[in-house]
Amino acid sequence: MSHSKLKLPVKMGYGFAETGITAVQLFTQIYLLKFYTEIIGLNSSLAGIALSISVIWDAISDPLMGRISDHTKTRFGRRRPYIFIGGILLSISVLLLFSPPQISSQLGKFSYLLSVYLLVNTAMTIISVPHIALGGELSFERNERTSVFGWRLFFSNIGMLIGMIVPAAILQSLGDETSKENIITSRTIAGEIVSLVILVSSIITFWVTKGKDNIEVEKENKLPFFLSFGSVLKNKMFLVLLFAFVIATIGRTFNSAIALYYYEYRLGLKESQVVINILLPFFLVLMLSIAFWVWISKQIGKKIPAFFGVFGLGLLTVIVYPLFPYGELRPPLIAAFFGGIFAGSILIMDSILTDVVDYDEYKTGEKREGLYFGIWKMGVKFSQAFGIAITGFLLDAIGFQNGLSTQTSEVGFRLALIFGPGVGFFFILGSIIFLFFPLTDAKHIQVQRILTKRALKKETR
Repeated sequence: MSHSKLKLPVKMGYGFAETGITAVQLFTQIYLLKFYTEIIGLNSSLAGIALSISVIWDAISDPLMGRISDHTKTRFGRRRPYIFIGGILLSISVLLLFSPPQISSQLGKFSYLLSVYLLVNTAMTIISVPHIALGGELSFERNERTSVFGWRLFFSNIGMLIGMIVPAAILQSLGDETSKENIITSRTIAGEIVSLVILVSSIITFWVTKGKDNIEVEKENKLPFFLSFGSVLKNKMFLVLLFAFVIATIGRTFNSAIALYYYEYRLGLKESQVVINILLPFFLVLMLSIAFWVWISKQIGKKIPAFFGVFGLGLLTVIVYPLFPYGELRPPLIAAFFGGIFAGSILIMDSILTDVVDYDEYKTGEKREGLYFGIWKMGVKFSQAFGIAITGFLLDAIGFQNGLSTQTSEVGFRLALIFGPGVGFFFILGSIIFLFFPLTDAKHIQVQRILTKRALKKETR
């Protein structure tokens, strides 16, 4: 149980793996559905089903991976080996995902997407659950934890920039952005770059965190998996936090999956224009806002900033996106600036989860960061699966025609309703649910004092 201040290289080195993890996530969230429906020619509903099944598998496997890493004991630590192995597997699977063979039948296309994306999500589970759990164990001090997860979010945003900008930049450099051959080439090259990023970043994190992954597992407190899983779900503090975050994540998934459709068919903007002039500024502002959210959470606690950040993002989304005029970049750019500020508050949620894990240790005497973060990510993945599946069906329902370079004005308006009020509703609802989170900063400080006394007693035995 470390109370000492972490050195900056350790915090940065820990967060670096999130670059590759998030690059894969955003690359697939933004480009995968559109790639397989418009370029590969897979039916929208079938694509949504394939992606949803894969994400559901990812969700189911998350708690199991957390449990496994909780009770792993090797000379390399209990989390770090999975960061290394998962990075290699994820690197390979991303290469396969955006380099599909020539397949003529809908069943064949569906089967390929399903099988390879299952592999991607399995590898993602292996690396991401132990990685986020390790972040909660690097320090016991509240503000230091917020700083650790701040660096994790910082590198996550670098990953977002890579996963978002690289495919669009490559496509722009090839000339005709509507050419299927150019789109396929850009996605293949981007897949190779993202693959290299996840490989390098996971190896660096594995190396830099050496000696920081040495918490002993207390076997006498070990519960069977299903009993331990059930006891976590009985933690009301955790359930409120999880439910709020899951609801908000549905909104984030809708946002990512529908973004390129909205900007192209509602606002008439090219992919490169959207990525470079709207999405890039959004993520740059988000990165710059992290220091603000870390600072304000130290000054007034975590709950109030987290609420206003998510609520503000939802309110902004509901109001502005249906109103933007066709063909203009300035209005969505202004919205991206303010949206980036609000979105930076997301780092506080992960930090609050570590406080809940402390409360669980206080009640049970068992350290279960991996299981908690596994269930946390399971809930997030289920919400992503729901969002992806609904997106595919919604595209069919609103009359979207695959393969056409233009859509009707009615389709554009319906896309605006999904991208605006549809997305914003989930952000607002999630923030309201979060208001019922019962663990106050004062109570958590008291819990940490008790845990510290327990640890000192064990050391003096």
